[in-house]
Amino acid sequence: MKKEVIYSLRMRRTIRDALKKAAKKESRSVASLLEKIIKDYLAKEGFLTHAESAGDQRWFTRREIYTPAYIFFEKDSHLKKITIVIINISMGGVLIAYPKSTETYFSAEDFPKFELCLEPGAEDQPLCFNCEANRMVDSGYGVQVGANFIDTDESALQMLKSYIN
Repeated sequence: MKKEVIYSLRMRRTIRDALKKAAKKESRSVASLLEKIIKDYLAKEGFLTHAESAGDQRWFTRREIYTPAYIFFEKDSHLKKITIVIINISMGGVLIAYPKSTETYFSAEDFPKFELCLEPGAEDQPLCFNCEANRMVDSGYGVQVGANFIDTDESALQMLKSYIN
């Protein structure tokens, strides 16, 4: 479901600062946290049914694929490579996971932009996308990172479309 309404509100600075801390703790944006708080309250008070609050809010449908891939990023002026698993992918982004045992660890604040490369088929060239992380969650044994594709080349999107359909 597309978000089509913008609502502005005024609040005390202390409340805004507390919201920022809470959003950071949950690896969410402040807007995402506010929407969650509002939806939870409205559902609890009976103003919003579960069906009204549910629904796909993504612009693109995601496909679960659980496939190995690589990410490349710069850390300490060196190009690093980590083997990851793609959990799901869409035309707009990806959810990846990597084990905590990886020697490279990032916090939600400093996760870099990265390049994601996967091999769609044995004879195909790797399919690579520039990504920007927007959510990071510690899932116990590993770390999951949600990212959007940025500066994506049209031919790569066409290849991705045929890969995920």
